[in-house]
Amino acid sequence: MSDKGINDAMKIMADFDRGYYYAKQRNEALDNTLPELLELAEVFTEVKGENAELARGMAAYYAEQARMERKK
Repeated sequence: MSDKGINDAMKIMADFDRGYYYAKQRNEALDNTLPELLELAEVFTEVKGENAELARGMAAYYAEQARMERKK
């Protein structure tokens, strides 16, 4: 998919989905430990205001990664 296609898809996504996929895209190159993932999830759940839904999506991604890390 071209950058234009990705940008068009992002425009129609809900903020939660945007946050989730943004965190996923940024996290793929990193090797976070379980405590780091849990901390990120916690921090993003505390965001209030107009970016709260976006942050909840990011928190969901980091919480999911933490669960996967625990299973290793």
